[in-house]
Amino acid sequence: MEWHVNDLSLAGQFATPHEFRAALEPLLQLRSREQNLRDSFFCSRSLVSRPVTSSANLQQAVLATGDKSFCQLTLAWMAKGPFWDDSRLFHEEDYFEYNGHDVTNQGLGEAARRRQVEIHANTFSFGGSPQCFASTPLCIQHGLSEDIIGTVDVDNWWDLASLEATLKSLRTVRSWADLQNEVTRRFPNLTMSARAFDKLLPTPFSTCVTTGVFERLTVLDTIVQETSTAGKLSNLGMELLESHFSGGKAWFSDESTTNKISFRQEMTFKDPTDDGKTLFCPWHGKIKTPQTRIHFEWPRPVNQREVKVLYIGPKITKD
Repeated sequence: MEWHVNDLSLAGQFATPHEFRAALEPLLQLRSREQNLRDSFFCSRSLVSRPVTSSANLQQAVLATGDKSFCQLTLAWMAKGPFWDDSRLFHEEDYFEYNGHDVTNQGLGEAARRRQVEIHANTFSFGGSPQCFASTPLCIQHGLSEDIIGTVDVDNWWDLASLEATLKSLRTVRSWADLQNEVTRRFPNLTMSARAFDKLLPTPFSTCVTTGVFERLTVLDTIVQETSTAGKLSNLGMELLESHFSGGKAWFSDESTTNKISFRQEMTFKDPTDDGKTLFCPWHGKIKTPQTRIHFEWPRPVNQREVKVLYIGPKITKD
C-alpha cells in the first residue's frame, strides 16, 4: 500500500510559514514513528517548489520558520524521499488531468498510473487548498479533454487520525484471523455472520485485501450510522450511496441476472440473526487484486438500520 503526496493540494493556502509548519510537522512525526509510512510515502522531486504561502514555496517556508530541528527533519525528507520519480511508470498515452489541471508529473498522476496496473496507490492531500481535497476517491482523467481515454479513481487521505488508524490496523492485522477480530471490533454497526470468513481463511493472506475490506466496511458502517430510526439516510449517507453504489467503477454493485440464476445457491446464506432463515445476497463489495467479494443484505428491509454482512472471500461467480 502506497501514499503519494498530492502536489496540487499545496497552492499557497497558508497565511504564514508557521501555519504551514503546524500542518506539516504532525505528518513528519507520524512518518518518523511508522516504518510502513516511511517506506511507502512518496513525493515528487518538485514538491519543494510548490507554493505554500502567497510568497514562499515549501523549501522557503520551512527555512523561514527558523526552527533548526524542523528544517532538518523536513529537508531530509525532501532530499532523500522516497521519490516516485525514481520508479515512474509510463503509458503510451501519458497524460492525466484533475479538474482541468495537468497532473501528469505530479503525485495524482503517478497514483493513477499505478492504479491502472493494480498497484494499491493512494494520495495524501494537505487541507485548505482552493480546491477542496477533503473527499475520496479523487477521479483522475486519463487523456486530453477532447479525447478522454478513461478515468481512474484514487483513494485520497487528508486526515492524519484516519491515516494513523489505518497504519495501526495494517500493523496489527497479519492474518485472516486477525482481520476477523479487527472487523468485529471496528464495525459495531454491522451484523457479521459468524461464518463470513470461512472461505477466506484457507487463502494466502493479503494486505491489499485487508485494506480493501476495511475501506468498504467503513462505508457500510457509516451508512448505518447515517440512517435514522425511520430508515431515512442523511445527506452524508446519500453522498456515500452516490459515490460508491453507482457507476462503472463503484465499490458496490448487484450481480447480473445471469449470475443470480447460475449462482443463486452460492449467494444464499444463513441469516445471522435467525438460524431458521436464509438470505439471498447478490449485492457485493468488490476488491480487484486478488478477486475478493463482500456479500451483504441490500437493499435493507423496511425499517431495518443494520447491514448484515454474510460473506467475505474469493469471488463466487468466477467462470
